[in-house]
Amino acid sequence: MKTNIRFVLILPLFIGFSSCSLDNEDGDVKTEICDNGIDVDGDGQIDCADSDCSEDDNCVVAGSDYRLKDNISLLQYGLAEALQLDAKIYTYKSDDSSEKRMGFMAQDVQSIMPELVSIDKSNQHLKLKYMNLMAVLVNAIKEQQKIIEANQQQIEMLICELEKQD
Repeated sequence: MKTNIRFVLILPLFIGFSSCSLDNEDGDVKTEICDNGIDVDGDGQIDCADSDCSEDDNCVVAGSDYRLKDNISLLQYGLAEALQLDAKIYTYKSDDSSEKRMGFMAQDVQSIMPELVSIDKSNQHLKLKYMNLMAVLVNAIKEQQKIIEANQQQIEMLICELEKQD
């Protein structure tokens, strides 16, 4: 008897799910179907070491060593792009539980940052590279921090001017 199991990983951003078929007789994973790059191979750890399941390196754990990369440059996306994103609450049409999910619509993100979207070759559905979105959000936070620090300096300067007037 086969049982379908869905593993849901909740991080600050919705990442996605992987499903696998379990053979109840011995408990071993017989088949893996990796969606969104998350590979659950039965060892109790979420990983992306299986090359069949990490096509987009769109996963929780990914190789990030300089020695693995070429053409490295600074990411230009940041606050302006992050402000254009509209987070949504939704349910999957194929999910009988009507469980509410949080995330973004790939079509919306594609119009802002096309590099964050890929096409599932098996069904032509769009997939969002949520892990890559984290780099954009870090840049947005850095930009906001610069604004905060500049505003703080301005406030301190204005306070000094007011104190001189007293």
